[in-house]
Amino acid sequence: MASNNIHIHLDGSPFWTAEKFAAESGMSVGSVKKRMERGEFPVESFNLHDSATGRATKYINMIKLAQMAASSSYYHPRLLA
Repeated sequence: MASNNIHIHLDGSPFWTAEKFAAESGMSVGSVKKRMERGEFPVESFNLHDSATGRATKYINMIKLAQMAASSSYYHPRLLA
């Protein structure tokens, strides 16, 4: 019987900056930030550091992104071969 379990391994934090996501995915930082602004990536905003500005930093929630990908009905044509 086939298993429907998905196992996700994250190195480090489940919250990635746009810069980290860009470096890992090969996308440009600007493209990642645009997708974050459009709501294409699940974003969490909070201040993890003692910042002089007091502004919260936006992070991509990698757990939610993986859940979105796992539940997606979209299949890329190259994956069907």
